Amino acid sequence: MARAGLLIRGARLVFPSGVRDGDCLVREGKIAALGEVKAPGTRVLDADGRYLAPGFLDLHVHGGAGADFADGDPEAAQAIVRFHAGHGTTGLLATIASAPVERMRKAIAALAGVPGILGVHLEGPFLNPEKAGALDPEGFLPPSREAFRKLVAGFETEVRVVTFAPELPGALDLVAEIQGIGAVPAIGHTAATYEQASVALRHGAHHVTHLGNAMGGLHHRGPGCVGAALLSAASLELICDGVHVHPAFVHLVVEFLRGRGDLHRLCLVTDATSAAGMPDGRWRFANREVRLQHGEVRLADGTLAGSALTLDRAIRNAIRFANLPLEDALSLVTANPAHVLGIGGERGALAVGATADLVLLDPDLTVGATLRAGEIIFSHNLF
Repeated sequence: MARAGLLIRGARLVFPSGVRDGDCLVREGKIAALGEVKAPGTRVLDADGRYLAPGFLDLHVHGGAGADFADGDPEAAQAIVRFHAGHGTTGLLATIASAPVERMRKAIAALAGVPGILGVHLEGPFLNPEKAGALDPEGFLPPSREAFRKLVAGFETEVRVVTFAPELPGALDLVAEIQGIGAVPAIGHTAATYEQASVALRHGAHHVTHLGNAMGGLHHRGPGCVGAALLSAASLELICDGVHVHPAFVHLVVEFLRGRGDLHRLCLVTDATSAAGMPDGRWRFANREVRLQHGEVRLADGTLAGSALTLDRAIRNAIRFANLPLEDALSLVTANPAHVLGIGGERGALAVGATADLVLLDPDLTVGATLRAGEIIFSHNLF
């Protein structure tokens, strides 16, 4: 269908500058025209006044629909991608939690060729056991160039983000290694002080994994990693489910960044686990049993263990928590993560020439349809 062309008519087009009525013409998997478009003979999809936005991009996804990327199962990986597509996500980083190296490598290998997976986010194994969170510290390793090279050998082009704890001995040596394969060095699962985190950020670590979680909190006598991150130029992940961070913290972060003209640095992520989209009960995350109850995913001891969040709900939460206009909230899951991955303009944008990864949103911001490269991959009773 995308090759023959598709005209999405009567939409409310969401741009960073605001919302405008118009049409969107898709040809050869790309956006060919926007505005008032005439394309005789082209198949028409009537948006009926729904919002049309770029497809969502999630930098931190472990699983969904009962499956986990760490399982190393290609069919499971496809099921996870399909589930999140039903919530507007057209591209994601399959996030592999710390585990024995061969298990992590098996998980990466299983992702090859799965549409919608833009690469891999390695959450470890060079993390601080003091800030393990729900991850199993048995899978953690001391930072070393040799260990990193062994982990990523043969997968250099697939790895896009690597989370590490910068205060560990030898950790800063990893920055050049991570950058050397074209990936983004990210700070996370860290007990770094403000000073240690600041050094790492100046050294080239320019992304922060789930800000406020698995790191020291912001204190007036010890601003910690959170303070260093906010005052840096780094991009920042935020799990906007109202559980991982308080709604007021979301509001504070948004107001701080907006006041500095830095809202482009903020990316909403789900940190979704296999429990996302599933009923309350016991599920698996990073080879550990977790329990989903009342929308929260936790270990038996009560430790938060990822989430059951989807990006459409994260957007609605961000609007509610931080009084964001729709166009700003959507940028947190489109243009901003695209910039982190170096694909800005190609993805995460409603612009002529961009890949036609699109989402139609109902007035209540639930997902009506999702398109990847102009192909409808999810529809909720629209067609």
